[in-house]
Amino acid sequence: MQHAFFDRIHLRIIDVLQRDRTYSGSVGHVIRSPSTHIRSFLYAYEGKGMMELGGVSYPLSAGCVFHFPMNQSLLIDSSPEQPLCYFTVRMDYKFIEWEGMQIRSVEPDDRVLPFDYVVPMPDKETMLGEMQRLHSLWHSKQPGYEWGTKLAFMNILQRVSEKQQLQEEHNLMAQSILKCKDYIRNHYHEPLERETLARKASLSTSYFSVMFKKHTGYSPVQYITKIRLDKAKLLLRQKHLTIADVAREVGFRDPLYFAKVFSHEIGVPPREYRNM
Repeated sequence: MQHAFFDRIHLRIIDVLQRDRTYSGSVGHVIRSPSTHIRSFLYAYEGKGMMELGGVSYPLSAGCVFHFPMNQSLLIDSSPEQPLCYFTVRMDYKFIEWEGMQIRSVEPDDRVLPFDYVVPMPDKETMLGEMQRLHSLWHSKQPGYEWGTKLAFMNILQRVSEKQQLQEEHNLMAQSILKCKDYIRNHYHEPLERETLARKASLSTSYFSVMFKKHTGYSPVQYITKIRLDKAKLLLRQKHLTIADVAREVGFRDPLYFAKVFSHEIGVPPREYRNM
């Protein structure tokens, strides 16, 4: 899911705030909302407490990232002795999807970001430094600050996503999917049936498809097509190969079907791509 998220996201940052001990003392140690109205990403750098989101409780402590979507009941609670201090990024986004040369905007679902609602980050000093830089950049209002803040925030999101991905790779299911991805990358030129891949993952065919998309963001067919077309783009640079040769090299039995798929996904026919 992570890569598909970053491939498609079109982000808008609304504000970057810091909530320190002074803020906690002035407004109290409990934040409550019957229905959240903005998407928010937070990094706690001091204190501890809890977040209750949609009736589910999550412990919070210094060094953790947490976030919440819109239209959810929210409670953030901490104690006067150890108030939560954190940076908040208020933001919104749309998904942008290409279909050949056409583009469309897609509304995200209720889940805000491609990782759990609370993720402990082991390198607290690095995360704190990155959030401080993000906050300073946003409030500097120097030329280009919006683009710079967006880029810095995307790097932070990627760090958190990679952290969770590493955790998930220890899961047996995630490892099975990783093995299937490796198999596809090494055998893309061969017939690749979903049933064969499911057997390699020791899963039923239908469950394999569900889990493959959950862990990669693509269906098995979409992923196979993506790998094959990436290889085809490289081979098309070799002028001695015909379009039919390239099609066969990357696993398409029918050159006409290859040309159709290539044109739909890349936006131009293989022959035109070769001459670009």
